[in-house]
Amino acid sequence: MPSTIDYSRMLPLSIPAMASRRKYFPSNGSTFSRQGNRQIRIEIAHPSALLDPTHSYIELRVANTGAQTFGADLGGANVFFENIRVEQGGKLLSYTQQSNRLHSAILAPVMTNCEGSATESITEGQRAYNGVAANSILPRVVAQSGEQYGMAVHNSDAFQAAGGTVRFTMPITSGLFSQDKLIPLPLVDPNAPLTLILDLGASADVGVWNGAPGVADIQISECAYIAHMIEVGPDVVQQFKQVQADMGGQLALSGQDFEYFSQAVPAGSTGQVALACPARKRSIKSFLWCAQSNTLANTLGPLASIALLYNLSFAGSMNIESFQFQVGPILYPAGEPVKCWSATNGAGAVGHEFDRGQAAMELAKAVGTMSKTNPTGLLSNISYGCDVVGLASGELGRGGATLAPASNEKYCVCPFGISTDGFSRDVVESGIDTVTLAQDTNLLLNWAAADNSGAEDQIVHVWCLFDQHYYFNSDGSVTYSN
Repeated sequence: MPSTIDYSRMLPLSIPAMASRRKYFPSNGSTFSRQGNRQIRIEIAHPSALLDPTHSYIELRVANTGAQTFGADLGGANVFFENIRVEQGGKLLSYTQQSNRLHSAILAPVMTNCEGSATESITEGQRAYNGVAANSILPRVVAQSGEQYGMAVHNSDAFQAAGGTVRFTMPITSGLFSQDKLIPLPLVDPNAPLTLILDLGASADVGVWNGAPGVADIQISECAYIAHMIEVGPDVVQQFKQVQADMGGQLALSGQDFEYFSQAVPAGSTGQVALACPARKRSIKSFLWCAQSNTLANTLGPLASIALLYNLSFAGSMNIESFQFQVGPILYPAGEPVKCWSATNGAGAVGHEFDRGQAAMELAKAVGTMSKTNPTGLLSNISYGCDVVGLASGELGRGGATLAPASNEKYCVCPFGISTDGFSRDVVESGIDTVTLAQDTNLLLNWAAADNSGAEDQIVHVWCLFDQHYYFNSDGSVTYSN
């Protein structure tokens, strides 16, 4: 029947429901800092409403209680939280370790475009078109270098004044809270509610300071989870329970989560280095990684504190010629590895070039953004694989010159990634299975004959993205499998 005379389409294909907003506050205090109460616990429960996690967020007030000023790193409010967990009844359902580093070094620069960065200048203390003054809302002044007028420059260390406060908001991107289905809170035991846990990170890691901060200089208060709730009637809740019974006493939701690994690469490494990533999952979608140094021995002075640099987001290539992931006997990508640095002969000398195009496209595939208009977010020719003077090995300094970005300097990031997903990202369990055959996983780093990893030890941070299923059981418990 033509739609113009199909009057049955006027009837809503829905159930009676009402959207509302509800605030959930921490259950273990109201003020938090790294020295003292460093863990924020928020219990989330409701007898008759469903939680829409994609339209819910965290709100918090950040106070700088010390004598120094600072500016937040890439990643916005995520830089304040080292780990994010979800529990229910004392059972761990999701655990994102090094969440601040994951967002700052990888997710924020890759998945945030210029429009998103402009929004985060309102919500998450990020630099957009504004100047360098504390909490500046004025445009940048004239006669500066080109990068100062784009979305490619870090905050000034004067952004948040000593004794000043700034409000931040951020979504939760961990496990159960990152999938797009409504969470059936009425099916959860009210005596064992879902609990969101945020572990505060070190003050020195949140961004760049104008002097070494104290341990407790970052203080968080007025924190709340702003939940978008869908209120439904008791008949709808009863229908959920009937579906749960028909499925053997379990209602299942599918999402994705991260597991974290780290390995050290000694200074001057050559040839091939295999770094173990002992992930045991039934469907690994992708691997994301970056390499970072923590030593200040080669910087100007040397510098007195890591807090004077944007150490959370800054990373480098370690001068690798290529990389692959090995799962059991299988290499990803199969055949040739992902090319990075390559040697070039010119005028009788050996030079180098960073084949960033191939690395960037593999990274876009790994985060599922390759088909978008802006597949690699804020990455550009002046930020990806660069330090403040040129292409980046990842060393914080060399020969007394500081290479990592400081206050009011351009973004310098170097995330890498590889997709292991067999089909599109909306197909569940299409990634590689390392559980069935107990296969070992290694990141293989390769250097050309004349190259090495540089003069500083570096830590390689690896996150694997995997499918995870959450089961809401008839006894009110929540369990998972991956």
